[in-house]
Amino acid sequence: MLAHKEGPRVDIHKRCVTVSKKVGLSQARKALRDILSEVNVSDEIKVARLLTILDELGNNILRHGEKGLICISAYIKGDKVGIRMVAEDRGAGIEDLERALRPGYSEDRGMGMGLNLLKSICDDLRIGSLVEGGAYVEVWKWI
Repeated sequence: MLAHKEGPRVDIHKRCVTVSKKVGLSQARKALRDILSEVNVSDEIKVARLLTILDELGNNILRHGEKGLICISAYIKGDKVGIRMVAEDRGAGIEDLERALRPGYSEDRGMGMGLNLLKSICDDLRIGSLVEGGAYVEVWKWI
């Protein structure tokens, strides 16, 4: 019988917060800062990049869905830390994802740089429209 070799333990820290026009992004920003503190990430540049990602996700919810949920998770495996953020809303969804990812395209007269910014500063970006309406955006950043 072969012995199963156990790999390094994975620690997970997670918080989910509501984003709405009433509460804005303050609770989400606090949740991210709390998680980063728990996993000992204090480098100001890394924190600023992660806050930028969070702000883009949150602002998309506020602009297109009015209310949604952002879940922030930190995965620690050995000396690696992965930050995963998932944003969901119940807005109209993204009708044409290919077009939405083009620089300068905006459905609401914005600058059209949000999704492109996410794409450029994240290690992994996944976007989808939900069947019942709304959007799902998942990003990963390894720090």
